[in-house]
Amino acid sequence: MQREPSKGLTTLATLAAILLLATLTLTLQTRTAADLRLVARLTDDLESRAAKDSLTDRLRPLIAQAMAGSPNTGLILDSTPLILTEAGRDWEIRVQDVEGQLDLYLAPPDLLNLLPIPPETATLRARELARLPPGTRFPVLPMTAARFGIDPAPLDGLITQSASTGMLRLRTAPEALRNASLLPGPRETEQVTRVAISIREVRP
Repeated sequence: MQREPSKGLTTLATLAAILLLATLTLTLQTRTAADLRLVARLTDDLESRAAKDSLTDRLRPLIAQAMAGSPNTGLILDSTPLILTEAGRDWEIRVQDVEGQLDLYLAPPDLLNLLPIPPETATLRARELARLPPGTRFPVLPMTAARFGIDPAPLDGLITQSASTGMLRLRTAPEALRNASLLPGPRETEQVTRVAISIREVRP
């Protein structure tokens, strides 16, 4: 019995169409799943950003009260963490008095030695400062640290380049900088005027 060529071609065309349809379906399913994941991630990012903005507004009067010396805010200006809930999310808040941090430009060598940094830091600092025009600084703290041969990551919250003097206000210094050999200076009773704020979402 002789086969009809047209039937064979029809069968091949049908199989090709089925394979193409299956490929398109799989591609659409994969893209749909990826799109859904992308939308979910973007939605979560937007909700997180909105919650952080709302929390920032909520914190402003509390920080102002804490800077004025009120003991009833729950905020301690030495980077002690405070957990707050906003929009169903938990947030870790750290507020640090800038004068309680070590200024990398102004701190004397004996205070720099409180940090876990290379012993040649003071020498590198002097060399880099000699290259800068008087009174100028590098634009951002990470750049300053790098120029002085310091890894800023483990020193987060301990260093600054925004303090007004090289002295350390012990009552608001982070615990890692408190040293029994240090004596309180004349700035201990001054009101806090500038703080650094860290807000980090606590993910389960």
